[in-house]
Amino acid sequence: RDAYFARHRRVALRDAIGAVAAEALAVYPPGIPNVLPGEEVTEAVVAYLEQAVAAGQMVRGASDPEVSTLLTVDAP
Repeated sequence: RDAYFARHRRVALRDAIGAVAAEALAVYPPGIPNVLPGEEVTEAVVAYLEQAVAAGQMVRGASDPEVSTLLTVDAP
């Protein structure tokens, strides 16, 4: 909850690795969340998102329809 409501910034998807997510993303299908607010964005998650987008799958919850950027918590 804190991460969702925290001050955030938009960064390139690859630059989000190691940052704390401020949005929830779920590749559909199956629609199970791959990253939730407050979780650290990992290399594996970014690679999966890139692969899913390249295959034409939808990413639910993404504030950027292209999923080329991600909202992350803005560190003070």
